[in-house]
Amino acid sequence: MLKCTHKFFPHRLFQWLRALCLVFTLTLGCLNPEVLANPIRTPTSTRLCFISDLNGSYGSINLPSTVHDAMAQVQKLNCGLVIGAGDLVAGQDSTLTDSHLRSMWDEFNRVVLMPLEAGGVPVLSALGNHDASAARGASGSFLFQRERNVASEFWKRKLQGTVSSAVEWWSQEDFPFFYSVRFGTTGIVFIDGSSAVEVRSRRAWLENQLTQVAAHPSISTRIVVGHLPLFAVARGRERPGEILADSKELYELFDRHKVDFYISGHHHAFYPGRVPEWSRNHGTVQLALGALGDGPRKLLGEHAVPARNTLTYLDINESMQTIESRFSVKTLLPWSGEHLSPFELPEALPSLDGSGKALWLKRFDFNSLFPFP
Repeated sequence: MLKCTHKFFPHRLFQWLRALCLVFTLTLGCLNPEVLANPIRTPTSTRLCFISDLNGSYGSINLPSTVHDAMAQVQKLNCGLVIGAGDLVAGQDSTLTDSHLRSMWDEFNRVVLMPLEAGGVPVLSALGNHDASAARGASGSFLFQRERNVASEFWKRKLQGTVSSAVEWWSQEDFPFFYSVRFGTTGIVFIDGSSAVEVRSRRAWLENQLTQVAAHPSISTRIVVGHLPLFAVARGRERPGEILADSKELYELFDRHKVDFYISGHHHAFYPGRVPEWSRNHGTVQLALGALGDGPRKLLGEHAVPARNTLTYLDINESMQTIESRFSVKTLLPWSGEHLSPFELPEALPSLDGSGKALWLKRFDFNSLFPFP
């Protein structure tokens, strides 16, 4: 801290210097030690990397080998932030003890979080049905309350780590189920999409967060993250209950508030798409992520695209205005690092929304979709 004394200065000069000292101390945070102890750092990279559906079979502690492969690739990607779309562990089994649940989260911490934190890369995630299912019983209580308690305990403890200095928290009173942050010029809202209907309980909160994000002058990219998708993309998951129930209303809400991407997991298949007739204001893109763990699935429709694990990341060009030109999405095979061609994906999928209504989900083509690095 800069020290001032009046021993060698006239009184007025001393007052001027004391005022100058005050400016310096306020700027440096010397009058508030917490500012220096926990500064919000400027992101060194605008690249966002996504992970989803890491789990193996019910109750398995060890993460599948494909997750280890994926983390080796993530380490090479210079990610500014890693975002999870849920199913990070293998819960949703009422017979699992709290000790067993904590062991699964400890393994996730060892394989995923600790290596990234060591490199200064923060991780934030939505929770999935295998992490902390929001399924409710006839009484209205959560069927997997213990799993929600353990997941909440784990993530609140992680708040003391790298992530706290990497983001500006906007809403964290219901962390890790519903919360929002600013990361550089990106506003991110996380919702509890671990069941089809839980988001209904926080609809007013969600709309309030989206209003703030849309109006903030420093935010140019807007993202919502949940587990269940708005539209079906994978075989075996094309039914109500596997999709957010109010998908049309939610999509219109996202579109109205200029959300660029809704990031989802659960269907274990990669596909960037939207419903053009619902895109009246902005054209929110659903970025459905492939699984990094067990059980990759085939996309809906008749095509030759195989079921496979995929790792996806997003580059942001903040100087551009449209979704097509501002973003570049790339996806790769975790075990080889081979980037996949967008032309392998069907131009459209025969999909359905959360109410069971049939629709066509159209592939969204970026101006430079999946450019090779």
